[in-house]
Parts: sequence; structure tokens; C-alpha cells
Amino acid sequence: MSSNSSKRRSSTQDLADIVAAATDSSRRMSRQSANIAQLRISNMKLHGRDDDIKLLRSKLRELAKTKDGDEEAATKNHVGEMILVSGTSGTGKSTLIHKGLGDPAANRGYIFASGKFEDKFHRPLSAFSDAMTCLAKCIIVEHNKIGELSSGEPSISTILRNKIQHEFDEDDVEQLRRVLPGCAGLLVPRRSSLCCPPSHAGALFSDASGSKLGDEKRRASLTLAGRESIAQMHYAVRRFLKIICSQLNGAVVLFIDDLQWSDTETLDLLKSIALDREIPRLLIVGAYREDEVPDHHPLAFHIRELEQMNVTITKMRIGNLSVDHAIPLVAEALGMDDDDSKVKSLAETIHKKTEGNPFFMLMFLRSLYDEKLLQYNFGVMKWTWDEDAVNSKIVTENVASVLVDKMSRLQEETQRMLMVASCLGSNFRKSAVVEVMKNISRSEMRTSMRIVPGTAATMGSSSLLSLDLTNSSADQNGSDSTYEISIEEFEGEGLCEVDDDEYHFMHDQIQSAAFELISPDQRDSFQGRIGSILLRSLPSEELEASLFEVVGLLNCAASNITDEERDELAKMNLRAGIKASENAAFDTAKVYFKAGREALGSRGWEGDYSTMLDLCSDGANACFLTGDFDTMNELIEEVLSKDIDTKEKYRVSEIKVKSLLTVGKANESINAALDFRRQLGLPAPQKKAASKFTIIREYIR
Repeated sequence: MSSNSSKRRSSTQDLADIVAAATDSSRRMSRQSANIAQLRISNMKLHGRDDDIKLLRSKLRELAKTKDGDEEAATKNHVGEMILVSGTSGTGKSTLIHKGLGDPAANRGYIFASGKFEDKFHRPLSAFSDAMTCLAKCIIVEHNKIGELSSGEPSISTILRNKIQHEFDEDDVEQLRRVLPGCAGLLVPRRSSLCCPPSHAGALFSDASGSKLGDEKRRASLTLAGRESIAQMHYAVRRFLKIICSQLNGAVVLFIDDLQWSDTETLDLLKSIALDREIPRLLIVGAYREDEVPDHHPLAFHIRELEQMNVTITKMRIGNLSVDHAIPLVAEALGMDDDDSKVKSLAETIHKKTEGNPFFMLMFLRSLYDEKLLQYNFGVMKWTWDEDAVNSKIVTENVASVLVDKMSRLQEETQRMLMVASCLGSNFRKSAVVEVMKNISRSEMRTSMRIVPGTAATMGSSSLLSLDLTNSSADQNGSDSTYEISIEEFEGEGLCEVDDDEYHFMHDQIQSAAFELISPDQRDSFQGRIGSILLRSLPSEELEASLFEVVGLLNCAASNITDEERDELAKMNLRAGIKASENAAFDTAKVYFKAGREALGSRGWEGDYSTMLDLCSDGANACFLTGDFDTMNELIEEVLSKDIDTKEKYRVSEIKVKSLLTVGKANESINAALDFRRQLGLPAPQKKAASKFTIIREYIR
């Protein structure tokens, strides 16, 4: 009996093992089948760009020719050089640069660092700062590995820290830490430890009420030395780059993408770097959309200016693919032979419908797959399609609508996450998206979704900045596992790439399409809602790091908030404007000071007028430093006309005196200085011969 029972258990176990093995085999075959039946549109070859790649790689080789022993000769004979790649959206500018420079740089142990501008946010020097952050990470992580291989030899990051500590004082380091926060790990001041030096920023923003954002002495120094601070910042960045490029064995490539959205501060800084003959083995590469850069665009102006200054600019224009190059692209995506007559026919059809734009071609191919017009036939082990159906498919000129249609077929929760992510920029953190999702109810999301019919309710009708972040569980979005599934879905659909907690959309057109999921009449309020959630939920350090993005989102909803919220929004814009000014980004600062004044409107001078006074005074200073004298004079006169303490008019009076002197109106400058001294009850200078500088010096005292 016992023996029979044992045999039965053994047989049952054997059967279970067989079933398990069969199940595993079935799953493997299913995965293999799924992999076979997928379009191969990621990590593709670059078709039709062989000459462009050769040119880029030749530039890299030329740059890296200098040996360590020839360093002095290299810097002495160095002539500034840049590479600018232009083309319309979707032609593959960024991919070309990464393949042509990024890959060979990595293979040779050089550094390729990139940053990208955003269309949505006014973050000064954003792409350049991101590229420098990438550069610092490469040095600290990758080059440290090399240093660790040699026992007793210091790593390159240690060498750089020691060099920087010897070359830079605390003021230099503090300025670089503000402008390039991602490089803090390399920045060590003279007579200081590795910890961050004391910063004014913490004191500036520690008062939650925001009643007085800043120390008057420090703020006045921005007026006195604003232009000088720009030059000092440029000089500090150039010295920093010189130290890095001099110590590294090999070339450094800085790639700045989407220059059509660049701020003027970055363009000025890049010009300053390009004109510096003492930075060895540095190649600056930029890409921009040519159809968005007319002759009067700041980028076009800077390019002409650099050429007049004899900076060598290698210009590369990337156009659409010819039919001959479209055929191998389609063949590679399908894993088929480009000599196949059906592949040629399909490629010719797609080329005709998309005019050979590589991104549009791949999106069209993907839409055929999504609509099951293109299917993998396991019987013949190749892709098949109905040529008549493909020929009859209508192609819209706006590829975003094709992508929106694709996204509308995803799970609803995935669509919601895409909506949120699209508002955070081309690069976003998963944790930030999840935080927002947890604090926006399903009903709010449905109200804001373009694809859901009957969205008459207006999310913005409620208070945006003070909405309770706690929603009922019945109306709440999914769990963490639900979010993970959604993120896996749009990652699996090829909409974004993942690097730990950092995500980025595969293309600007994909981000634009995700933004299109939001109902047009709800977009401003939806972005404002996201901004309010981040404002309340981000830790102070993260909020400071993301200040410009958060304030930008809040500003989207400025027309539909309460007076109390307007007061808070004005203070946040003042905070952002001051931070931009401290980074010598006065053009950007003007944007925030203006937004703050508009948030307060005519009621800004009522009650606690200190915020309005600061917005006007700092705004006038930023206008003075950027040459916007008309707006500067308007702001000065607005402050001088108010019935407030004369001492509080000091800053704008000072700006008025300096601006008159700047434009050559010395007598008017002197009269303005004397007039304000009289208002303060101060005696006029003694009646004796005195230069205009003496009078103005007395005024400043």
C-alpha cells in the first residue's frame, strides 16, 4: 500500500514537472514569437548619412591630435570652432550627432556630454548646465574607475578638485555652484572644505511668508555690478572648462540640442567660450530646427556675429532621405532584404506619403502595425501587408495626430501618466509623475482628457494653489503597481527611454502628442494644478532645484486663481527672478519679474506692497542690464510716483542715475542724483568744482 502511494506521488510529481516544463517552454516560445513580430525601429543604423558621419568623426580626430607635450602650442594656436547641425523636426539631427561623435568619443575614452533646451520653461542656461552636469558625472564616475586601477595614483576627479581649489576662491566657487549645480562635486574653494560654502539662497527663501525676499545690500550689489557679474560668470566658466580640458587625456565634446529654444544668456556664454583661445581640445556642437530660426532670431544673430569674429563654424544641413535610402531603412525595420520587390514598393509608398522624413516614416510604419495593416506571418516567417490598404491610408501633415491616435489606444491610466509627464518636459522623473498622479483624482483627470467626450466641467474653477491634496480612495488613481504597469506600457511602446528614475521622451514630437491628450481648454489649469502639487509636495532642496519649472507651471494658470493665490504666485516669481539674476541671467529674470507684477495687477501696491516694490525695482535693474530702457523707465516712474517712504525708492533712483550716465546724459544724471539727495534730506555737495563722478559717488553714499 505504501509502495503504491509512493508511486502515485512520484507520478503526480513527474506530471507536474512535465506541465511546468511545457508551460515554461510555451512562455519562451511566446516571448520569442513576440520578439520576432516586433518592428525593429530602435537602435537603427543611420541611412543616407555616411558622409555626415565621416565629417563629424574627422573633426573629432583633428581635435584629439594634440599630445600632452604640445599643450602650450595647442592653446597658443587654437582657433575657436563650432559645429552646427540644422534641419527640420524628425530628420535625425540629434541621432546623427550621437552616432557621429558620441559613440566614437566613448570608444576612445573621450567625453561626450549633452544637454537639451525645453520649449516650455525659462530655466537660464538649462541645456548648458545639463551638459556640464553630464560632463561632471563622466569625470567622477568613469574616470575614477581608471584612477582606481593604479594603486596610489589619484583619480582625475581628485586632481581636478585640487587644481580648482588652488585656482578658485570662495566667491568663484559659489557662483559656479549656482550656475552649474550639477558640477558641485568638482568645485572646492580655496581655504574651504568639500562642503558647500555658505550661500545667500538659503537665507533668501527661508521666510515662508515671503515678506522680504532678500538682503538689500546684496540686491544693491546686483545693480552696481550686474554687467560685471555676467563677465565674471563667463570668465569663471571658461577657467573651469580650461582646467577640465587641460587635465583630461582626450577631447571633450559639449552638445547643446534644440538651440532654437535657447535663452540669450546661453548664446552669449557659448560665444564667450568659442572666442577663448586657451581652452584645449573642446568641441562645441549645436543642433537646431532651421524652420524655427528666421534671420531675426537671436541664434541667427549670434551665428553671424561669431563668423564676423573669425570663429570657424562647420554648418551641416540634414534633409529628408531619398527613396534609395528610404528602402534600406524600411527593410531594416522589417528585418527583410532591401532587394525584395515588395519591400521596395512599401518603402516607395511610405517615402511618398512622408516626403522621406525618417521619423515620420518610422511613425507611419508603426501606425500600420498598430492598425494591423502590417502583420507578421509565422507561416512564411516574414511581414505581410495589403498594398491597397497601405496606399489608401491617409497621412496627416501633423505627425502628432498620428501619435495621439496611437496613445488613445493605450490603457486609460497610461494616458493619464503621459499627460502629466508631457507637462514636466522632455526629461522627467518617474517619482515626480507618480507624486502628481497620487494627488489628482480620476474625475479631475477625466475632465482634462481631450479624448473623453463631455468634458464640460472646468478643473480650473476651483482654487488651484489651495486644493486639498487628499482625495477620497474611491476617486483616487491606482496603486504603485498600477503606475509601474503604465510606465512599462509606454516604455514598451517606444515612447520613452528609462535610466533608473530618469525618463525622457524619445522625440519632441512624442512629448507634443502626449500634451495633445489634454483638452485644449484645460491645458493651462492642468499645468497649474501640477505646479501646485509640486510646490506643496517637493522637499525644499528639490523645489529649489526645480524652481523655474514649478513657477513656469504655476504661471500657466495665473488667469484663473484667487487674490490670495496671486500673492503667493507673485512671490514665487520674485523668488525665481532673483535666482535668475544671481546667475547673471537677466533676460530670464525679466520674464519672472514681469509675471509677478502681472499676477498682482493694480492691487499690488495695496496693503503689503513690499513684493510689488521688489518686483518693480529688480525688474528695472534687469531691464537696465539688458538694455530695455523703455520698460526700465516705466518701472522707475511707477515706483517714484507712489506715496511710499523715500528710502524705499533708493534702488530705482540709483538705476535711473546710472542709466542716464550710461546713455551719455551726464548732466541729467547729476540732476537726478542731486534731486534724490534733497528728497532724502541730505545736503548737496559743496559749491566747488567737482567732476560728475564725484557727485554720483556722493549720491551713492
